[in-house]
Amino acid sequence: MSDCDSVQMLMSGFLDGELEEDDRQKLERHLATCEACASEFKKMKRIVDASAGLSVTPPPEEVWDTFMDGVWNRAERGTGWAIFIVGVVILALWGVYAFATEPWGSALVKVLVATPFVGLGIVFISVLRQRMFVAKTDRYSKEVKR
Repeated sequence: MSDCDSVQMLMSGFLDGELEEDDRQKLERHLATCEACASEFKKMKRIVDASAGLSVTPPPEEVWDTFMDGVWNRAERGTGWAIFIVGVVILALWGVYAFATEPWGSALVKVLVATPFVGLGIVFISVLRQRMFVAKTDRYSKEVKR
């Protein structure tokens, strides 16, 4: 490790007020002879000085309560929807299997019963495809919460 690399760590320690006297003297000697490190130290010191005056006031407890309620609600609802969708898909697959394999009616009756569901499925897929396409190009969807 070069002398400049070790001085970089000393600069941070100095700015944090954590250097012992011998390390502080080593840093000062190096800064007096190395223009690049001295310039870097001045930049770091300006940043530390500028940020020293900043303060952050924490929000009131009510804000945190509503935030956590929102996070939990979104997580619970997302989990609930995922379980619901998986259940519906499994139930639908079982229904299609039972519908096709059970000998309760002729092929014509099965086709007539299945026709409205096939049409509903086509409409659903069409609307879903359109919504996904619009979501990609809608410039307001990221700005407006629905």
